[in-house]
Amino acid sequence: MAKRIGVLTAGGDAPGQNVCLKAIVTNAIDRGYEVVGIRKGWEGLMRIDPHSPTTQTDHAMVLTKPRVRDIDRVPGSFLHSSRVDPAHVSARAAPTFLRLSPASDQWLDLTDHVKRAVETLRLDALILLGDNFSLNYAARLNREGVPVVGIPKTVHNDVHGSDYSLGFSTALANGVRIVNDFRAMVGSREEIAVIEVVGRSFGLTTMLVSVLAGADRLLIPEVSFDPEKLAVWLMEDKRSNPASYAILVMSEAVSLDPDKLSRYMPELSRLASSRALAEATQAEGQGLTPDLIVYDLAQDLGARVGSSAVVTEILQNLTGQRVLFQSLSYLIRTGLPDGQDLLGALNFARMAVNLVETNQTGRLVAYRRGDNYVDVPIDTVSEREGNLNVAEFYDVANYRAQADILWAARV
Repeated sequence: MAKRIGVLTAGGDAPGQNVCLKAIVTNAIDRGYEVVGIRKGWEGLMRIDPHSPTTQTDHAMVLTKPRVRDIDRVPGSFLHSSRVDPAHVSARAAPTFLRLSPASDQWLDLTDHVKRAVETLRLDALILLGDNFSLNYAARLNREGVPVVGIPKTVHNDVHGSDYSLGFSTALANGVRIVNDFRAMVGSREEIAVIEVVGRSFGLTTMLVSVLAGADRLLIPEVSFDPEKLAVWLMEDKRSNPASYAILVMSEAVSLDPDKLSRYMPELSRLASSRALAEATQAEGQGLTPDLIVYDLAQDLGARVGSSAVVTEILQNLTGQRVLFQSLSYLIRTGLPDGQDLLGALNFARMAVNLVETNQTGRLVAYRRGDNYVDVPIDTVSEREGNLNVAEFYDVANYRAQADILWAARV
């Protein structure tokens, strides 16, 4: 019987993932293997009932060459994705066939059930295209006996063990292009613009977009900021610009200077209310409850601003001027991959299938400066998060990048 390889995508979308999926399927089939696509990442395995063939066909499909023939021409994930963590699921979000009380506030670890789903689908190995969060769960599955190979796929480029993640290059180019396109409108209005890129804990992508697009100021999650100081700098940037405008590029989640926190609690409280309302509607799919979301956001108000909309409101109040804001978080994930991500997708796919073929699972395919394409133990992703060399590449006093050899900004 042919070896069956399961393939899935988890975490946020990244350009090039469909190219990689197609290459995995074609490479595996050429070697005589059968490939099973799992829908919606780890959630797909979580929702497979070993006693129900319907759930198996709803959440898994045999992938053939004709079925994946043209998926490399579109963005997103052909298999769909999710951020569900089977090790931490609320009883309300658990599959109904597990006969758990939906009213329970209990948090569940469904890993044993996921392993049964892998057995039900007769999978000999899993290949995961994922971010740091989903790869950590893959590492756990591997430790518990499920053969796994990981592929780093995230626009944040923060997977420990690899200096490059699939989708990062295209996202960077998209961010620079959109900021430059937005510049003309900001200039015509003679205003200040706040442009949110990505990054809740890691500011590399945001920093590089800021530098390459020539933004005036930059906020990253690694360094807190003083709103009054930032407002003064942006007004100075606007006055010194012959076109009379300024651009701030910021990460998705940035922190207020703790000494300034109490003054801005009204803005932060409004953020918590609006985010709780929006995110509660997605709670079921993420294994969360609305009450827990509100609680988490309230706890988060200790320092996090978290949104360009709030930074915009604060700056408008401080400067007395209208401030434009635009979020690029989803926009930079769209479009066809550039040359680097096309090459990365094909190489990662071939390497992953090679590892499965030679029974070398428990590995993460990676690209490392000086070593080219390599594979490392998948547990490497759990050792630490990627971080930004703030001391060398960020001007804390002036909220700007201080660029040197930018590739070295990731350590």
